[in-house]
Amino acid sequence: MGATEIERLGTVASASLKMVGFKRPFNQGNGPALLNSKVEPNTFAADLSPVLRRYFSSRDQNDDPDIYKNAYVSSSEVTSYDRILESFLVDRLSRSKTRSEIQTTKKRAEVVSKALSEKIASRSPTGELQLVTGGVGTGKSLFARRYKEFLQPKKLASQSHWAFLDFNYAPDDLSEARDWVCSTFARSIVEEGAPINVRDSEDQERIFSADLADREAYYERIEKSVQKGLLEKARDIEGWRQDPERLALGISRHLQGDRGEVVIVVFDNVDRRDGSYQLSAFQLALWFMRETRSLVILQLRDTTFEIHKNEPPLDAYKTGQIFHISPPRFIDVVKKRLELSLKALEEEAPKNIQYATPGGANISYPKERAGEFLRSVYLELFQRPTNVSRILEAIAGRDVRKALDMFMAIINSGHMPEDLITTVAVGDGIRKFPEHLVLKILMRQDYRYFSEASGFVSNLLYCDSQWERPNNLLVSEILFHLIGQRKVTGDNGQMGFVSVGKLQEKLESFGYVRSDILAATQYLLSNDLLDADKAGASEVDLSDCVKASASGWAHMRILSARSEYLAAILPTTPINDLRFGARIFELLQIENRYGNLNFGQTLGLLDDLHDYLSEQLRELSSHPGYRDGSPCGARYLLKKLDEAREFMRKQDVKRTGQADWLDG
Repeated sequence: MGATEIERLGTVASASLKMVGFKRPFNQGNGPALLNSKVEPNTFAADLSPVLRRYFSSRDQNDDPDIYKNAYVSSSEVTSYDRILESFLVDRLSRSKTRSEIQTTKKRAEVVSKALSEKIASRSPTGELQLVTGGVGTGKSLFARRYKEFLQPKKLASQSHWAFLDFNYAPDDLSEARDWVCSTFARSIVEEGAPINVRDSEDQERIFSADLADREAYYERIEKSVQKGLLEKARDIEGWRQDPERLALGISRHLQGDRGEVVIVVFDNVDRRDGSYQLSAFQLALWFMRETRSLVILQLRDTTFEIHKNEPPLDAYKTGQIFHISPPRFIDVVKKRLELSLKALEEEAPKNIQYATPGGANISYPKERAGEFLRSVYLELFQRPTNVSRILEAIAGRDVRKALDMFMAIINSGHMPEDLITTVAVGDGIRKFPEHLVLKILMRQDYRYFSEASGFVSNLLYCDSQWERPNNLLVSEILFHLIGQRKVTGDNGQMGFVSVGKLQEKLESFGYVRSDILAATQYLLSNDLLDADKAGASEVDLSDCVKASASGWAHMRILSARSEYLAAILPTTPINDLRFGARIFELLQIENRYGNLNFGQTLGLLDDLHDYLSEQLRELSSHPGYRDGSPCGARYLLKKLDEAREFMRKQDVKRTGQADWLDG
């Protein structure tokens, strides 16, 4: 049999295994309009919102003195995760022999001060570079600002001048970015308090004194011949002032040479860019350091450094002292921000705060009680040992910005009834937020229904009709395998990481095809259910390594057993059963009409989902990966679905306390 015939038969066999006809149930009639519709925010936080937005906004707040002075979580204030979350969220890279973890108290950062003082004392003729690594959103920028303003010793503060170059506003192509670096430096160092005025004539002469000295003989000849020496001098100074590079070099020379002081330049937010951009910024930092002989502090993403530390140009710096910042816990950050907001409410909130309950009652309370309300909400959401707090911490991961957005979403959401908030806040009745309501908010935020763009939660049943062999179980299978590898030394030497190529090899034995595995992996990455070992990776190749994130664990371990989650994701889940898809759309219409589904409708939907997924598993059961009955993502998902159905039938069933495969 020839190769052509074998290929033909393989194509026929593959086509016979393909599940076809996948369609999203919402995508008919008024479904798209429903998915795009929003709910009005609740009125509870209306009077509080201006203050809450100030302290719980995810926008950059590194220049807000109230934030970097009073809301910074020092190392001595960080609390501990529970056992499971610790394995995902505690920063293992901080324990690397090549890193020095930045430890801070409320008033000091000793290891940083010692290192900077030593670098400054050495006064290298080529400048100094200090690397600071950490994940995105871990607080590197906030630390740099806080250190400059509050933590540096008085001696260092008295002789140093700082500049902050925010690479959020840098050109996308750094090959031509020298002018941007120099002009931004010149502007920032003045804004940060350096004793110079680039518009003052005397300061201009000080800045360009070396250049003027080089041309002194020329000025003398001009002045003797035609009395125009001063005019030529003025023209030169203005020309140099308009040259960003010359201005930056002149400022640095004047401050460090004439005045004998120190210039410290922070290359800020470099870590938010992708890996290649960060390496280009590293080269740019080296150039600026050499030209200005300054101390440059460069922020890199930890994964970028780990991948490239043995390659030029990073290899020359891997043996030096590298600082690392680990992220604070979600609940520690929220607590700090809450304390600040309570103080601000005392000064800025209306004397009486008002809101209306769904039943039409108008509630008014004095602003002095606003603090009690918010503190009670915080305690219920974050400090009581419930799965709600675990879900919140897991989904936020190490990204403080996302954590702040989540808190605001819960406080403002129209899915959270005002009378329930009142009950929790005043301690009347059951004093807890129903878990299903918090999940609804995390999934839908200010939208009426869940979609891929509506909140902080993702769809475990995701697939794409354009895949070679679409299936609703592949995403869970990837997550299950990677969660099981989290304590194993990975293919890149870091715990839990598996190369995409090996992941494909593993899941091929379950009947999935490589292109679909790659596409599903990229979906998981783009939704933060996986972490990649290269910065900014929403697309990966076979040599890249990935691992399960805390959010991925929470989706598999907790959300997959929640009826609220399972029912909400179905309208946007591609389904290849016409009858089941029609039933999902029918229930979407019922929820739109009555506000929610009743017990029987939800349970029936989960029963249908169980039958639907069981059929997909049956069709895959001939493949070696499924044949021996060993633990796998598909069987685990069906088991969690059984838990959700059982819990609905018997409301007193305990969700926690039972051994779970993913907790091992």
